[in-house]
Amino acid sequence: MILSTAQLRWGRVVLIIFGAATISYTFWPIQHEHYFWTHSQQVWDDLEAIENRTLGFGKILAINIPSRADKSDNIALGSSVCNFHVDLIDGVLQEDINSKSYPYNWNYDHQPSEYAARRAHVNGMKRIIRDRIGSAIIMEDDADWDVNIKTQLKSFALGVRALQGTTDTPCSSPYGDDWDILWIGHCGIECKEDLPFYRTPNDPTVPEPRHFLPYFRDPPPFERSDQARLTCTANDGVCSSMYAVSYHGAQRILAALSVNPSGLAEEINIGAQFDVSLGRMCGKGYLRCFAPYPALTGAFRSAGGAGKASDIHDEEGEPVGFASWGVLYSTMLNVNRILNGDPVYATWEANERESLIPSTIDIEDGSIYLKVDDGEREIPSVAIDEQQRKHRVTHISME
Repeated sequence: MILSTAQLRWGRVVLIIFGAATISYTFWPIQHEHYFWTHSQQVWDDLEAIENRTLGFGKILAINIPSRADKSDNIALGSSVCNFHVDLIDGVLQEDINSKSYPYNWNYDHQPSEYAARRAHVNGMKRIIRDRIGSAIIMEDDADWDVNIKTQLKSFALGVRALQGTTDTPCSSPYGDDWDILWIGHCGIECKEDLPFYRTPNDPTVPEPRHFLPYFRDPPPFERSDQARLTCTANDGVCSSMYAVSYHGAQRILAALSVNPSGLAEEINIGAQFDVSLGRMCGKGYLRCFAPYPALTGAFRSAGGAGKASDIHDEEGEPVGFASWGVLYSTMLNVNRILNGDPVYATWEANERESLIPSTIDIEDGSIYLKVDDGEREIPSVAIDEQQRKHRVTHISME
């Protein structure tokens, strides 16, 4: 059979359309992975999503000044050996900021470098909103985490969901829906004492108190043994080394710290450094925030000059060695052991929990408690606030 010129032309068009559709179908999950879980109909009634490459969030973003390749090396390798993926967002230098871009209520008693650091976090909020990411971890590039980070986050998710009243309720996220900030890495947290808290009685990844990060807040006023970890509704916090923010939370932070702080600025003094402003927004109820105590993550310092540690403050002193704070089984200090397939070692010598194979860690479930005049009492559950939950959950749709 001899085909006409029109038939041949039409056949080529069909093949082109079919090929384009096949390519789009093949690559669509990669291109749009960061908002797949938020706009799909799937709900999380278990914690297995925390095993994925973004720890159960839409993205993990690390703030890094491009010239600090040493710190981006740390983040790349540390996340790789723990089997998760981090994208970098550019840090901000004070000389790169146009003086006209400062918000009207910025407190100029603070150093320009502190505003540059705050601006980098605000840029993270803008990235989440622009790319329509349902939630994201934002970390600073000197962060360190325990080799058991995924197991720790599952335990933390149980606590956070219990305090939201969604332990047995399907949610859009394994961490529940009714939150704006999960302050997982901090150097001091203040809990709301009139609200329930969650206590995990036996967490083998909790460091001894003498090895905590330097905390700039008193411990929460709840009973806690040295092996226990608390989860509470945060009233204030210090340091923003690692935290998760929801899409709704990112919108509110961008509004408060840049787009339109009027009115709110008078109610909440937010002309301060990023972590201080974040704590005030949590305390005033502008954001709903949850945090563990002690913090889940810590900080890492490479060997070399003392000034290597901070990109905000100029530090002087004799060269120093490698160090980690705040985590019992430091990923950064154990990188070579992990690559060799060897058991990891505790961060501090003479620790009775000296070596560990990460897959053997097991963290017990906890319970919910409420502080009362004569101590505390265990409560079976927290009532879910459906109005607040619906207010915060973000259903992102494709355009």
